[in-house]
Amino acid sequence: MQDYEFLDKCPIFAKFKIEDLKNYWIFMYCKGAKQNECSRKVLREQGKEISQTMLSNGQLLEALDK
Repeated sequence: MQDYEFLDKCPIFAKFKIEDLKNYWIFMYCKGAKQNECSRKVLREQGKEISQTMLSNGQLLEALDK
């Protein structure tokens, strides 16, 4: 499967990449079987605003806001 086309612009990817916490989220949602279930992708495709702290499963991670 091809990587998600906006992967390089995703603040969640960048944060996890920097902190080496990316394995699950990136593997499952950005490069794997759950790409079409990514809440960020769904909102982007709908032309809606995406919180900078929203994880791929739709939960907000306040720690990213700091």
